[in-house]
Amino acid sequence: MMKKGIAVLAAGLMLAGSLTGCGKGNTLDGTQTVAVMDETTNVPLAEVSFLLRYQQAQMESYYGAMLGMTNVYGQDLSGTGTVYGETAKQSLMEQFNQMYVLEAEAANYGVELTDDEKTAISDAAAQFMKDNSAGVQKTLGVTEADVEHVLTLMTIQEKMYAPLTEDVDTEVSDEEAAQKRIVYVYMSTAGTETDEDGNTVDLTDEEKAAKKQELQDILDAAAESGDLKAAVDAANENRDENSQLSASETTYGADSTTPAEEVRTAADALKDGELAPIIETDTGYYAVQMVSTFDEEATANKKDSIVTERKNTLYQEKCADLEEQHSFDIKDDVLAELTFDRIYTLNTGSTEK
Repeated sequence: MMKKGIAVLAAGLMLAGSLTGCGKGNTLDGTQTVAVMDETTNVPLAEVSFLLRYQQAQMESYYGAMLGMTNVYGQDLSGTGTVYGETAKQSLMEQFNQMYVLEAEAANYGVELTDDEKTAISDAAAQFMKDNSAGVQKTLGVTEADVEHVLTLMTIQEKMYAPLTEDVDTEVSDEEAAQKRIVYVYMSTAGTETDEDGNTVDLTDEEKAAKKQELQDILDAAAESGDLKAAVDAANENRDENSQLSASETTYGADSTTPAEEVRTAADALKDGELAPIIETDTGYYAVQMVSTFDEEATANKKDSIVTERKNTLYQEKCADLEEQHSFDIKDDVLAELTFDRIYTLNTGSTEK
């Protein structure tokens, strides 16, 4: 979950699967106040618990499998002595700060929920209670009303994006967004064999020269046909399955960091259809062909991307300004009750371990 907001569908809001908890699971008093906005609006611990545990379960499913570990939130992933779950809690409290402020300000921007959205939220909350066992509900300390309010907050947050960004500058010049399209192929000069001690054996100068000549032959063929991709495909017919070359087609602009700087520099000197001489780097050789010095489709997409980035920046600035107008006091002693000695995972059933 990013500070910018939680991706939700305003209509037909659904929660992804039920929760299973494994480990110590004491009943949580979700009615406790974990934060207070403007000294009058209480944030119940249940709301934070509910969203935190869904986040925890999602991370467990994704990163647990990817990193080969369990209890991701209980691990000190950064090596700072703080488990990841504690960092996640603080980020989530920032999220709740923003959501509660946006809920309080929504009427000032003409934002309200439609009947369909209210129905979708109510249905999703009821489905959550149906899908999750009584044991899970107790360890989360959550009621249907808590779930419904969190989903309401999320939906309002999503709907506030448009009015907060409506005055963004949408004009982007061709020069700012200009994208070039190239095709390039890379031939590595890194060794592939190891000695008896397991150390990689560097290629000899003769072996490197042979690779460079093979790439030059591809360039010569591309010069005749006018198509680097076709030349690479033809060369692959004489290479085994494990040594196939790949002709990559990509676009880039003035602010791009890929492909390699040497490739972009060589391509910048080319006109449409031209090929650059072999580009030598510390790790291998490149061949590159300029397809278009001004790719209209990629440039249009870049313009959209620039406008989106401007909107996101403005949205965060506007949210920060609104947050400055409200107080939000967190009760650390209450928040501390959310610990990470219990693992939550997502599943399609509702069995409590």
